[in-house]
Amino acid sequence: MVLVKSALLTAALILLNLRVAQAQQEELAASFGASYSAEAKANYDDAIGALKSRYTNLYEQNLRLGWVYFLAKNYTQSAVYYQKAVEQRPYAIEPKFGLIKPLNALGQVEKMLGLYTAILQIDPQNTQANYWAGVIYVNRKQFDKAAKYFERVINLYPFDYDTNLSLAWTYLNLGKKSEARALYNKVLLIRPGDANALAGLKRL
Repeated sequence: MVLVKSALLTAALILLNLRVAQAQQEELAASFGASYSAEAKANYDDAIGALKSRYTNLYEQNLRLGWVYFLAKNYTQSAVYYQKAVEQRPYAIEPKFGLIKPLNALGQVEKMLGLYTAILQIDPQNTQANYWAGVIYVNRKQFDKAAKYFERVINLYPFDYDTNLSLAWTYLNLGKKSEARALYNKVLLIRPGDANALAGLKRL
């Protein structure tokens, strides 16, 4: 009889825990739904408040808060929450790209480059990380470093406008005139009459 009562009590506790967990999940989903609705109306304070009303430091909450704070132009807080998400999922690319957004707004280029490097350690062929790492090195006039990143993208997307143009400019500054000419001419196939490509050809 004691065993029967114990089994019934255990079953009741399990059922209660399941109901509590289900209720918590529904409240969490509702907080995300309210946040999305507020964001759609550009009510970013309400979008943030909805998430914080059920905040338990989940990865998904931190990622979402990073985004909404970014939309609200509170870049410091955006970076704080994206950083939490990065630390919670160190092998994920998603939060790293998220964190780059407020860092860019804050002008923290060195940290951005560090994140692009971290992304490329996980996914060496990532075109977005390769391209923007190349752009950072071009802005620093480190054209030899920029070239290797742009070349990776070109190997994957040979007919991409931005990368062909960026690599052409990089080659031009490295003194590789024939390579630059070929790429500028390719840009003119992508966008006939492109002013940037024509200006580049005049510099050769």
